[in-house]
Amino acid sequence: MTDALEAHLRHQIEHSQRFFWHRLRWQAVRHYLPEGPFEMIDVGAGAGLLGTFLARDRPEATYRFVEPIDSLQRSLRSRYGAHADAGSDESYRTASVVTLLDVLEHQRDDHGFMKGLVSKMAPGSTLLVTVPALERLWSQWDVALGHFRRYDKPMLLRCLDDLPLVVQEASFLFPELLPLAMIRRRRHNASHGGDASEDAEFPEIPRVANETLYLLGRLAFSMRRRWPAGTSLFLSATVER
Repeated sequence: MTDALEAHLRHQIEHSQRFFWHRLRWQAVRHYLPEGPFEMIDVGAGAGLLGTFLARDRPEATYRFVEPIDSLQRSLRSRYGAHADAGSDESYRTASVVTLLDVLEHQRDDHGFMKGLVSKMAPGSTLLVTVPALERLWSQWDVALGHFRRYDKPMLLRCLDDLPLVVQEASFLFPELLPLAMIRRRRHNASHGGDASEDAEFPEIPRVANETLYLLGRLAFSMRRRWPAGTSLFLSATVER
């Protein structure tokens, strides 16, 4: 599963600036970023897509990362510099924003992982989280990527129990993708087999379809607080002062 996850994350480098899903997830993150200079720590950075978007839209910001997969860590250190590697930092007190994008579902003890992360953060800093949503959408995609679970809102909020966090937002993202996710689930359940890394890949789609999905996603994103379901959950919370 680690090999499939690593291949998936490396493949994201090619998708980063054009694939609709990454662009829309970035919209959720960007909404909570401060203006001017600030430091962001990207926990579970993968291929470092967030750094690409951050440099484009917030050029005064400083991007740092935590990445446990050795080959990806080396790639990120080469790209952003060894000083950007926050993996050995005992504290994230200099960071105004910490992101945890599609990482929590890989943790067997998700509450324990969240507790350890928040303990490193500065009072007043912002935590931004995304996770795959809805257990009924569980498929070989999740198995191939090494997920332990998909979340609903109560499950995600339980990860914050007894932590000094004030929730600003907990919303579903990508409601427009629910029919496609159900089709994927049925297809994988009906005919499982083949290379797990293939199950883990984002599909290659025509440019017109990609842009259409992006425009639909922008509309859905503007109304995200109203949706009762979606294929992802987004959470923004602030560490109590």
